[in-house]
Amino acid sequence: MLTPREQEVTRLVGEGMENVQIAESLRVTEHTVSNYLYRILDKLGVSSRVQLILYTRSRQQDEW
Repeated sequence: MLTPREQEVTRLVGEGMENVQIAESLRVTEHTVSNYLYRILDKLGVSSRVQLILYTRSRQQDEW
């Protein structure tokens, strides 16, 4: 459902990184990270970073 780049942004959010840190890590602008997050939240039907983290952690547990 998520593109590889969106998956990477999601992983970095899950590691507790802020947008500016993600931007530096991926060598993109902070605005680009915000755009990725907007699309990720929309695709997954969640409305915040906290919900995104909880969603991804619940999915990881299902895969174990």
